[in-house]
Amino acid sequence: MPLFLRLTALTCGLFLLVILQASGYIRPPVPLPPPEIEMQTEWSPEELQKPPNIIILLSEAFWDITQIKSLHFSEDPAPMFHALQEKFTHGTLLSPMFGGGTANVELEVLTGHSMRFFPEDSTPYEQYIKQPTASLASLLSEQGYATTAISPFYHWFFNSSEVYKHLGFSRFISLEYFNPDEYVGPYIGDHAVVRRIIEETERSPGADFIFANTMENHYHYWPGKFKKNHIEVKGHLSNTAKGIAETYAQGMSGADRALQELILHFSRLKEPTIVVFFGDHLPSLEKLQVYKESNYIGGEDDPDFLEKMHNTPVVIWSNYLPKESKEELHMSPSFLGPYVLNLAKRPGSPYTDYLSDLYRKMPVLPPKAYYEAMNIDVNLVKQYEDRQKAILELEKQAAAASAPGAVHGDTTGAAGGVDAYSEDASNAVSAGGAGDTVNGDAVAGSDASNATGRADAAGSDVSSAAAEAGTADNSDVNPAAGRAGMADNSPSGSTGTGDASDTAGSAGAAGGDTKGKPFILGYGEPLIERVSPASLTVGGDTFGRSQLTVHGGRYGLGCTVFINGEAQQTTWQSESSLSVNLPKTLTTHAGTLDVQVRVVDSKNRVLAASRLIKVPVQEKKH
Repeated sequence: MPLFLRLTALTCGLFLLVILQASGYIRPPVPLPPPEIEMQTEWSPEELQKPPNIIILLSEAFWDITQIKSLHFSEDPAPMFHALQEKFTHGTLLSPMFGGGTANVELEVLTGHSMRFFPEDSTPYEQYIKQPTASLASLLSEQGYATTAISPFYHWFFNSSEVYKHLGFSRFISLEYFNPDEYVGPYIGDHAVVRRIIEETERSPGADFIFANTMENHYHYWPGKFKKNHIEVKGHLSNTAKGIAETYAQGMSGADRALQELILHFSRLKEPTIVVFFGDHLPSLEKLQVYKESNYIGGEDDPDFLEKMHNTPVVIWSNYLPKESKEELHMSPSFLGPYVLNLAKRPGSPYTDYLSDLYRKMPVLPPKAYYEAMNIDVNLVKQYEDRQKAILELEKQAAAASAPGAVHGDTTGAAGGVDAYSEDASNAVSAGGAGDTVNGDAVAGSDASNATGRADAAGSDVSSAAAEAGTADNSDVNPAAGRAGMADNSPSGSTGTGDASDTAGSAGAAGGDTKGKPFILGYGEPLIERVSPASLTVGGDTFGRSQLTVHGGRYGLGCTVFINGEAQQTTWQSESSLSVNLPKTLTTHAGTLDVQVRVVDSKNRVLAASRLIKVPVQEKKH
């Protein structure tokens, strides 16, 4: 090539580079290869005797889109997940949901209760979990575990802060406690969730049970959701469907990177740890458009719709279990909790033991329409349904009996009333009442020989929740806004009235605890260590401006600076600093400003508040 042409090409290339840099072009990240995931072999017998950390990570709408064979991807969107599948226990969960309903899948995993026995289109978190309810969290809490729930969405969504308290978690880190710089697209990135999982295990000296879910790959999947897509999809798709598929693959890549970060961290620790990673439901991919155009399914009436559109991936990694323990799973989410308890060699309850046994006989519970095709034993289903209803009814009774003003007396037969969640009174836990016992086991029906009515779970199954109903605070009967997660009983915990004088914690900031253990929303009260400048001048600076910076922590999205009881426009600088530009009216005259940091949710309810700091406003010195 002549020198002139080479110089011209070089000049054009440099010019293009300058243009791209000036336009804010960001080179797409190059995915890291999955790390070596060989088993840790240097464990002492003493180390192996320790209760393992149990971390369950629900990855929003995670599904392996590479299963659509007519699509071709420029790179593997989930290399870590696929590498784990090769060497560790993995398989599928028959999700009761499609395209949404995360809370219902959570319920199955945490409690062992099946959505098949609740009314169609119901959300038990919002309608039925209104009292202490036995779960993995309450069970492991009794065994000394620190129990934490993490969700990068509003604390009030799906009534989460109340529900997690009822399920026995001691801490819930919600969206209000994440940071403004942790968004990836319209939602908090998965890496931020993993960061908090790691922080929480480092916070506690003993074993941890952490249940976390993510949001980065939540609906929608239209092009432009993320700043850059580095995965290209090819196939016989319209441009619209192609863009949707690429957006989903990009979100899937973010989930996989977070999974890799989590596994890498715990692979380096000498703490026995089990990580469960699964998808809660398949993405809708915008009214099935990608599925249809790719010929993965023919439509909602596809004969394989349940098989193809309700099976979500799951993988279970451990840094200490032997390789030969690898299994291939296919189960309903309600059996996952008991399975993990057995894997971790942790004591269960009569109910989790029952579910473990049932799993071996009936690993999946499909909708009724599939019973015959899938050889489902209806008697086993009936037994499961009766046990679940009896346990929930007993928990409801225990909470009612322990509520303020309740008449304490003989509640035998109380379960014979209308069933807690049945639309038909005839489906109630029947006649004899759960208060009757045979051989020490509570029986839901009057016929003691009817094993399907047995609620032997009524003992230790509900001991971690229903039997402790008396510890619930008045939030069950007077759900004041924001009370679900106040950090403690400090006088600085605000009730959300906007009046600093009302910051007394609103009747039990740490209420709703299980066996006296407090429930903390986020990181508790924000702290103010100092304010700079330490004093202000009347009239502000030369331009009439005044700025305050509050130093302390731990500050997140919900943190707002209040001055004299009024919210100020707050700029988040870091987890340890917030700044405000003061209105001129605050520095017109000499006096004192009361400065406070409050955690405020999207409904303007105050969840927690710092102590007051007084900042003097002084006349200018001449």
